[in-house]
Amino acid sequence: MTTTTMTKLVCAECRHENEAERIYCHNCGERLDRSVVAKQKKAENPQEEARRRLQKMLGPPNQVRRNFFAMSKLALAAAAAAALVEIAQPPDLPAPTKTAPTQVDLDLESAASYQKAGPLEYSQDQINAYLAYRLTSKKKALNKPLLDFVRATASFREGACTIAMERSLLGYSVFSQTSYRIDTGGGKISATNVGGRIGRLPVHPVIMRFGDIIFADLWSALDRERKLIGKMAAVNFHDGSVTITPPTR
Repeated sequence: MTTTTMTKLVCAECRHENEAERIYCHNCGERLDRSVVAKQKKAENPQEEARRRLQKMLGPPNQVRRNFFAMSKLALAAAAAAALVEIAQPPDLPAPTKTAPTQVDLDLESAASYQKAGPLEYSQDQINAYLAYRLTSKKKALNKPLLDFVRATASFREGACTIAMERSLLGYSVFSQTSYRIDTGGGKISATNVGGRIGRLPVHPVIMRFGDIIFADLWSALDRERKLIGKMAAVNFHDGSVTITPPTR
């Protein structure tokens, strides 16, 4: 049998010792500080306190926590559903053009060998007609397992170019886009990714740099053109057109 001695409650006003049960001082009537008694009771039964703590940790979550987790799951599910809807939506792409293809590659070769001095100017339709012509013979190389290559397009706006690819997945179109800003200096041309899209879902430029692998086969198919562009002095994009400045001797 364990006996416990309760701490006397000393009145802060008159210093009178009171019994542990009292709330007010027996001598002067001042309200007593009972925090000492509470601490003593807690210390007298540490096993009970440990049991309560363990039960609280292992017990089911309270209603507030349950509501929080339920709302979090609902918000994540809604965000995922919205993202899937955006991915499934086709973006705004240039319509297939009826413009006759221009021999852009031959023009670039002439400019790279200093046989063309003036700037080369092409409309967006001319570039897209060339892409359709150039990639027709490379469709087999551009096809992936379950993904068939359909077309690639270029869109020009002031200072930037967007390349889009359409592939077919079991008859459904899947679209991806990547956008670049072209900078020139020191006789070199550099491309900086400024973002992209999967369907209509925007993708941040930092993520899009890693996602550029999606376009690796397209860059490989257009490797000749890319190398020739790299030899030019400048490439300037405008709304609906591009101007390519040949190198100077």
